[in-house]
Amino acid sequence: MRNSAVCSPAVYFILYLCCCIVLLPVSPAKAMQSTAVEQNGSNLLIASNEGELLNAASDSSSYPDPNMIPYRSRKSPLAHLLSLPAKIWRLVWTPVGATVVWVEQNNIPEKLADFLFPKNRDPLINILPRVRIGGRTGFAAGAKAYIGEKYGRKGSARFLFSSFKNHSVDVGYQNPALFSSSFYLDLTGSYIKDSRENFYLQPVGESESAVGSEQKSSYATEEFGALANFGYAFSDKISLGIISNFRQVDVDPGDDEDGILFPVNTPGFGRSKLLSVGGSFAFNNKRGWPRVLSGPGIRISYTYNKEVDGDRFEYNRFTLEMNQHFSLPIFAKNRRLAVRGVFENNARIGNKQIPVYDLSFLGHANDLRGFGQHRFHGRGSLLFNFEYHYPVWDLWDGIFFVDEGQVYDDFSEIKLSNFRTAIGAGLRFMSGRGFLMRVELARSSEQWRALLRLSPNF
Repeated sequence: MRNSAVCSPAVYFILYLCCCIVLLPVSPAKAMQSTAVEQNGSNLLIASNEGELLNAASDSSSYPDPNMIPYRSRKSPLAHLLSLPAKIWRLVWTPVGATVVWVEQNNIPEKLADFLFPKNRDPLINILPRVRIGGRTGFAAGAKAYIGEKYGRKGSARFLFSSFKNHSVDVGYQNPALFSSSFYLDLTGSYIKDSRENFYLQPVGESESAVGSEQKSSYATEEFGALANFGYAFSDKISLGIISNFRQVDVDPGDDEDGILFPVNTPGFGRSKLLSVGGSFAFNNKRGWPRVLSGPGIRISYTYNKEVDGDRFEYNRFTLEMNQHFSLPIFAKNRRLAVRGVFENNARIGNKQIPVYDLSFLGHANDLRGFGQHRFHGRGSLLFNFEYHYPVWDLWDGIFFVDEGQVYDDFSEIKLSNFRTAIGAGLRFMSGRGFLMRVELARSSEQWRALLRLSPNF
């Protein structure tokens, strides 16, 4: 009896509310909304709460089909925040995409190729620009001239200028069919002046494998050289050559104020004259133009080097370079993987030395691209380059690359733990007649590096 007395008021209250809901009249606004729902078959009340109904009739009986009413969403601040990266991406790449379309529509690559590599060269002289970013001096510019080119025979002159202390000049003569035969001849004379060749020294007491413990110094060089390369081309794929090279090199302390003083007892300091003789073998079976799609390339060279005005330097140098382009089977044919391996070894003869400027160096636009110039040195080096190439446009290629390399003084020092790594990405620009230039951004454990070259990596 006690429980029913307690529950009865609650039951009565619930029944009262139900009666009120059923019997009380509906307000005109609610009735209009309900009518709109019934007439249009769609819940306009929910739509109006979520957004804005534009151009809707004031009379509920003449509402148009809700699917025909323009609708504008009210995004929350969080939604705007989440869409911000996409907006920034469009802001950056929309002008880039428009530029690419404009370049292709106006045939700019071919016009640039006609300027750099004219189809009909002047019989007397033709001048081409040269630009280099990310090299020994950071930025350099100059020109290259071909003189009297005919049937492949030509004289040439090149000039690259960064400053009065950093520049190079060379002149040459090339004849790919000497005496109208398969013999070829290449003669080159050069002058190079560089005030800041990097050279990293291991502090006394530090382990040779201590990464990042080296101290930076620099040396200045002034070099005169004369090179003769005479050979025979068995076919357009195989050639054999004989090399002779004479150099006079002056080495002085560099002018890098941030580095330590270059030690004067380093082999090669002062003036030296070197004579080098040797031979080379080259095999090139690459296929594809202007993109290399597949095929191997091999180059082997050996030189004997000796000081001619003293008895300090005498050594052998051996270099083996192999590269291969693969068409990836699961991708389109113009997607490919390029791999290169380079092994170099300088072997002293007896107790003679190797001059500082002829050691094996890594840290360049063609090897470990993410490290500074001449970052690592030794009597030998081992290098691997891996590049994935894919077409961005008709004659533009994007690349991703990984560089692995190390230097050594003894073969026992070649270890997986001693490899240095650089990664990056870039673009290759080509024309219908060949390679134009490459632009790359590389990263290593020490720095970022931007590169621009008018020659391919390999």
